[in-house]
Amino acid sequence: MIRKLARASLLALALPAAAQSIPATNYTDLWDNSAPFNPVTGAGGESGWGITFTQHPSNAVEAVWYTYDPRAADSVTPGNFKPLWIVMPGGTWTTPTQFTGNAYVTLGTPFSLPWAFPNGLPASNVTKVGTFTFTFTSASTGTFQYTVAPPAGLASTDPAFGMPSFSGTKPISRNNFQ
Repeated sequence: MIRKLARASLLALALPAAAQSIPATNYTDLWDNSAPFNPVTGAGGESGWGITFTQHPSNAVEAVWYTYDPRAADSVTPGNFKPLWIVMPGGTWTTPTQFTGNAYVTLGTPFSLPWAFPNGLPASNVTKVGTFTFTFTSASTGTFQYTVAPPAGLASTDPAFGMPSFSGTKPISRNNFQ
């Protein structure tokens, strides 16, 4: 009886791990859409944003989309906006060339300052705002699909407060900094 229970427990733990695909290659790099603009296809020419995609030996992934925050105009340079990082600290390989996971915005202390959180905020000031899906068409190209839709009713101290909802798909290419 105990052996059957142990075997069933091991199987229950092993099945979800086995269901995740093994990636086709290591996609660790900086990715963006800064290729020269192609007027025929409308692709490329989007400097100013990018993605850091880090794939660990275990095939766990962390990704950071660095872009500009539509809520935060930069008073020093009119017409520009302050940086915004949206992070994906994990997810699932759904196929050998596709990874999907939840996306979050965070609030923290700038590197140049002592570690502290403003106004007594908790150290885990993180809000789920959507999902990211990366679909790689080769080792150096792919698409980035994003859906950002912060939950309603957030406190004004929440890092996602006032963030608009937006979604889309962008072509991405590897910068080859490996």
